[in-house]
Amino acid sequence: MNYNENEEGDGVDPTHHTSDRERIFEAVDSLADEMVGFLAAIIRIPTINPPGENYEEFVEYFDRHLSNLGYETEVLHVPKDRLDELAPHAEGRPRPNLVARLGDASSGPTIHLNGHYDVVPAGSDWKRDPFGGEVVDGKMYGRGASDMKSGLACQVYAVEALRRAGLDLRGSIVQSAVADEETVGNVNAGMGYLVEKGVVAKENTAALIITEPFGPDGVGIGHKGAIWGEITIFGEKAHGSSPLLGTNAIELAARFLAHISDDLQPRLAKRTTDILVTPEESVSSTLSFDTISGGVATNIVPDRCVMTFNRRLIPGEDLDEARAELLSYLEGMKEEDARFRYEYRETYATDATLVPSDEPLVVAAKEAVKTLGMEPKELISAGSDDQRFAVHGAGITNSIIYGPGHTRFAHIADEYISIDDLVTGAKVLALIVHGCLNHSKEAK
Repeated sequence: MNYNENEEGDGVDPTHHTSDRERIFEAVDSLADEMVGFLAAIIRIPTINPPGENYEEFVEYFDRHLSNLGYETEVLHVPKDRLDELAPHAEGRPRPNLVARLGDASSGPTIHLNGHYDVVPAGSDWKRDPFGGEVVDGKMYGRGASDMKSGLACQVYAVEALRRAGLDLRGSIVQSAVADEETVGNVNAGMGYLVEKGVVAKENTAALIITEPFGPDGVGIGHKGAIWGEITIFGEKAHGSSPLLGTNAIELAARFLAHISDDLQPRLAKRTTDILVTPEESVSSTLSFDTISGGVATNIVPDRCVMTFNRRLIPGEDLDEARAELLSYLEGMKEEDARFRYEYRETYATDATLVPSDEPLVVAAKEAVKTLGMEPKELISAGSDDQRFAVHGAGITNSIIYGPGHTRFAHIADEYISIDDLVTGAKVLALIVHGCLNHSKEAK
């Protein structure tokens, strides 16, 4: 599929007519205050995950907003009997997903714009109200300002700019706002559920854009692979005054971690990808141990120590090989010390995701970025995201990440997005959508 060949057939032109471009930019500028107000309103609904607070309030607000803009909307709830499977951290809370449709699918291709509405907990050390949606010195602050309620606002108003510019779009647009991206999972109650239900499928989706924060000049073509898991080291209890009568699980775990630090982590650091990664420091394979717990009292030798790990794979690495590599260090400890016993359990795993650079959507996005005077960057994310469901689950390789926020501002205290980036991102996204659905009234 080639979206926008001009009459000479010399490639993709995401605007087709300079006048269209000017009308799009003028429309985005005229909508900027409305878009900023909408973003502030949705930041003020604290959709904290885990466990998934205020989801229904958010979806009701978003639904009402899109309905007022002329969309046909539908809320898809995960059935209660599947919450334990798809949202095990939810404690039974509802998992609604909003799907909104605009246009005529019979008149041209369907482009799907997607974002997740859940945000990570605010944490501490904020100087601003994490759910205040304050604008100070051209920046909007709040949890989700970058990741990724700005993406949701951007996708809504990019399309609205096309409509208010009077452009006749051939085809249809689907907007979705989904749950639970932040808590990942091999299956999940958000995009994973939409793919499972066939709402997102190769047969009904010509192109898919997820508005995660890659920056106004970033075109996301994938993400690293991942294995999350838990390793339990077993020992034997004894009185703390007589440690030689027991086996200290914490000390065995410390020896294991020393092996990892001295040998495996330096080896992984040498495995790098030539593809640009966001954030840029994350070009290598990594392994980190992020939580550890063990023991019950100071006068008892601990009989177990539990550690969680986070392994990130660059494109080209294999999940099975990564597992075997980590397990080889555990097995080596067993050979070294007969007292060493362990249990290995995975909680999440995904292959790396990478779409071809010549996919029409990738080409159109890069051209749109150039139109704004920026040099486009093809990027993959250090963290996994919902693109994995679209690519691996639905087979939609004509899929990109494009959103106005920056990864480096995600999940931090005083998270923010600049208003300039929000507006620029909306202009680029509007050009991309226009390029996909193409043809203004004056082109007829």
